[in-house]
Amino acid sequence: MKRMAFLCLLLVLGTFAFAMPTRAQDETKYDVAACFRAAPNNDGMVSYPAKEGPYTIGISNSFIGNAWRTQMIQMAKAWVELPEVKPLIKELIVTSTGEDVEAQIAAMDNMIALGVDAIILNAATPTGFDAVIRRAAEAGIIVVSFDNIVTAPEAVLVNEDQVEFGTVMAKDLAERMGGKGNVVLVNGVPGTSVDTDRNTGAKTVFAEYPDIKIIAELEGQWGSGVAQQVMADFLATQPTINGVWIQGGGPGVIQAFDDAGVPLVPMAGEAENGFRKALAERKDDGLVGISVGQTPGMVNVSIQAALELLKGTELPRVIAMPLPMVTSEDIQEGVHYFSDLPDDFFTPIKIPECGVNLSPEEILAVKVE
Repeated sequence: MKRMAFLCLLLVLGTFAFAMPTRAQDETKYDVAACFRAAPNNDGMVSYPAKEGPYTIGISNSFIGNAWRTQMIQMAKAWVELPEVKPLIKELIVTSTGEDVEAQIAAMDNMIALGVDAIILNAATPTGFDAVIRRAAEAGIIVVSFDNIVTAPEAVLVNEDQVEFGTVMAKDLAERMGGKGNVVLVNGVPGTSVDTDRNTGAKTVFAEYPDIKIIAELEGQWGSGVAQQVMADFLATQPTINGVWIQGGGPGVIQAFDDAGVPLVPMAGEAENGFRKALAERKDDGLVGISVGQTPGMVNVSIQAALELLKGTELPRVIAMPLPMVTSEDIQEGVHYFSDLPDDFFTPIKIPECGVNLSPEEILAVKVE
């Protein structure tokens, strides 16, 4: 009888460990219901037959030319090596194919041929992946699309509300501009769902202010280097700028202003460490605003979703993550930014309700070629 009770205890503990791949239960408080909340546009619940692990997970990434994508891959690789997660993962396969849709489809077809259990997809474009995702579904492979999501109905979607992302930034900026003046938009990678949705949200807000004029839309590629160059080129034309709305690359935009000797203005930007640090330290220079984050840890949440689905858990097909944000009035060192970390490090790295609790040191220790 004691032996039977002991075996039952082992079974319960084993199931509990699978359901909660966390660093420490009292720190992260992984909660399936809290982590995988249905988005406003969710169209139903999905589930799959339970499959015994460990699992082979493929990550199909497109664009790799900025710090966010690099950190995203670092976070994925660091997370699956944690002692509480590693037993669940047989192999992690990561490919980055650039903005070539056909190349990314070919990489996914290769994963299907290899018999992966799930594909975590950051797509080059929202459309064009329907056929390959259908092929994956027919092969019994779960596809979780995150960040730049796809339109294929077979894919499970994990994202923040990108229209809201652009809207929140634009509302804060418009108010700080007093409802009037010239604003510059520094956009992301054109053609992606994130870029389109954020831009839509921002323009909807600015349209409500007849005295705010969008004088330029710059292609910043979500990277500081590119954003700095395009802003420097624009500043050389000596425009009058009263506010800047930045999808990504905030540190580069600030550096362009400094290099040109142009006074800083209110800005709305992403969650790069350098941008948030400047919000905290340069209020007297005229830099005030809001930072809204698209966490690279979204990849971890997507892997977590795949693990739950492989286990047989029912989840919403369209999952919405909360927007991590902070203003220049409320920003705190050690919480929202880190003085000793690189400017291009994205600071929203802890997602307790989803069991994501990596440290900056663990993330930066991973090398991405």
